[in-house]
Amino acid sequence: MRTAASARLALVLTGLVALTGCSSESLPDREADAVGTAAEVVTEGEATRVLFEYGDGYEYFEGTTFVIDDDVTVAGVDDRSGIPAGAALEVWTGPCAESFPVQCEVEAVLVLAP
Repeated sequence: MRTAASARLALVLTGLVALTGCSSESLPDREADAVGTAAEVVTEGEATRVLFEYGDGYEYFEGTTFVIDDDVTVAGVDDRSGIPAGAALEVWTGPCAESFPVQCEVEAVLVLAP
């Protein structure tokens, strides 16, 4: 049983590495600034708004809605409108307005899995 669980974990990790490897050219060459999930996703016109649920250690982004337009690099899906609610996300940000919730410019988003 332990062997089967280890094999499944190895398969999942291999898939994530492959996904990241395919899209790493366009992602910043540093660790993501925010890691969490897309609680809600709304695409209207030229922007997609992602209500972000932060992961452990990323409390700075509590309550944040990331605004993603066509200038933002999006990897793991065809385009920003393909980001599904519930997806695991890694987000690279630019300058942030120190408000609550924090408001950050988005440089890139990696969509891992719903």
